[in-house]
Amino acid sequence: MKSAEKLQPAENVPEADTVEPIQPSGRPATIARMVETGHSGIRSFETSRYCIGYLVSGTKHLYHGDQPTTVTPGDIFFIGRGTHYVEDIPDSRTRRFEQVMFLYTPEQLGRIIASMSIEHGVDTTVRHSCPQCMARDHVVAPGWRSLQTLMGAAVQLLRDGFYVDNPAGEMLTLASLVQQIVARPECCLRSRVMSSTDPEKELMERLVNDFVFEGISLSEYARRSNRSLSSFKKKFKEYFHETPHRWVVRRRLAHARLELIQTTKPVIQIATECLFNNSSHFITSFRKEFGMTPVQFRKNYRS
Repeated sequence: MKSAEKLQPAENVPEADTVEPIQPSGRPATIARMVETGHSGIRSFETSRYCIGYLVSGTKHLYHGDQPTTVTPGDIFFIGRGTHYVEDIPDSRTRRFEQVMFLYTPEQLGRIIASMSIEHGVDTTVRHSCPQCMARDHVVAPGWRSLQTLMGAAVQLLRDGFYVDNPAGEMLTLASLVQQIVARPECCLRSRVMSSTDPEKELMERLVNDFVFEGISLSEYARRSNRSLSSFKKKFKEYFHETPHRWVVRRRLAHARLELIQTTKPVIQIATECLFNNSSHFITSFRKEFGMTPVQFRKNYRS
């Protein structure tokens, strides 16, 4: 079973299924430190904010469908809003998993980037875009020396309680982190962080994440985004490099996969909960995505 290290309130250790830590005053934390000493396997969590994280120790897996992206100590990672599937593994020697997370809204990031552009003349243009980064809700990159120095200082400040009820201190550190990312050459990390200030993309991302298990039609998605159906489909594919229908199906299949691993629910129950019309449709879609039937997948995982 997973256990969290007993820490001071300033260190903002979140619960297992969330990265929305709260300060002692009740204010949402912008910077959080999470420490675990147990391995609980693949799990899901939801976040209503964007996250830039840094791994201090252990190993982290971020899943896109059935494929994990591995994060190792010293790496930086970006995670979008919504539901994610992760696996946090403590270091085999120290039996400790530790990460630092910077959580922010598009408005907060927009103010930081506007200040960098207007007051300091920093080039904040986004030129890079590729299916590899834009179609995924996470990006991982090796940390560079100045970033590792900044993160080391942030970890120590968290341990010292510097950020407790100190929103100005949190925002200054977040601004320093964003400045380092923006100053990097064009890459997936820079592109994904910068694109999280796009209000139209933010609206589409929020809509599909909020209602992926509600069963609403694409026409309703389009109406809620103030677009025609054809315009919604075109713009969605431009942003996410796949059709909205395919995006929704992949998210439902990823959740079904987790249910097969973590529960003993019958396949037909999982199919119903994930909004597939019938078990046959679910099995066909699952095999197409993962190369085997749900029953075969469950047997292989448990063996």
